This record gives sequence, C-alpha cells and structure tokens, in this order.
Amino acid sequence: MPSEIDTLAEMLDKAEALPRSYEQIQWAKWLSNDARMIRSLDGYGIEHLLSAYGGMGSINDVVLQRITTGNEVVVPESDNERFALLRNEIYVLARSLRSRAS
Repeated sequence: MPSEIDTLAEMLDKAEALPRSYEQIQWAKWLSNDARMIRSLDGYGIEHLLSAYGGMGSINDVVLQRITTGNEVVVPESDNERFALLRNEIYVLARSLRSRAS
C-alpha cells in the first residue's frame, strides 16, 4: 500500500500533466518540482506546494484553455473539472501531512 507521500506525489504527477498539455509550463514545472522534492522527503516541497494556493494568480485561478488557429478560445470543461478536483485533493492531503509534521 502506498504511503501518503507516494499518493501525494502521484497526484502531483497527474495534476502536472494537465497544464503541461495546455502549454501552461509554469504551473507544470511548479507541480513537477514539488513532486520531486516530496518524493525525496524534502519538507520544503510541501511548503512550496501549499504556497501555490490562495491569492491572486494562484493555482486556484488556473483555467486550462487552448487557442485554435482561428483564435477561438476552447475551454475543455472535463479537463478543468479534473484539474480542480486534483487541486483540492492535493491541497487537503498536503495540509494534513504538514500538520502532522509540525
């Protein structure tokens, strides 16, 4: 059975793939780097991850969208719903892990 650390890192991998597929590389790298730190048991990874939540321009504000060659903006609802769900699950688990480490 995977540990909560492993579960969090796997959730981050899934979440990272979504913004990467929409060329939102900043958030993809953020999540990927945090997953790497968390896997290596670097406590800063959880702190850095949680710093992405809240405030203007936070990960909570990310909307996955694609601009077509005709300059039409396409916002795929299912990917955004999946990303929102993952963001919430990641946040809850990261907060729980941080509170137990304190």
